[in-house]
Amino acid sequence: MRILYFSVIRERLGKETEEIEFKGTVGELKELLVSKYPEAKELIANTRFAVNEEYVKDEYMLEGDERVALIPPVSGG
Repeated sequence: MRILYFSVIRERLGKETEEIEFKGTVGELKELLVSKYPEAKELIANTRFAVNEEYVKDEYMLEGDERVALIPPVSGG
């Protein structure tokens, strides 16, 4: 699966994309990413996940061939 990072999460991790092998729920993917990137724990916890350009909930099942975008909350002014 291809993971796309946006905004502050991209800056924090220092990467725009990465390829991983993963099957499971979005919630399990969040746990994996938090363990891999503990410095971004709070960001990942508050980030919306979009699979193939549609927002999904933590229960959504990933098959391993999707594009998953992590879109952190933004504030405007």
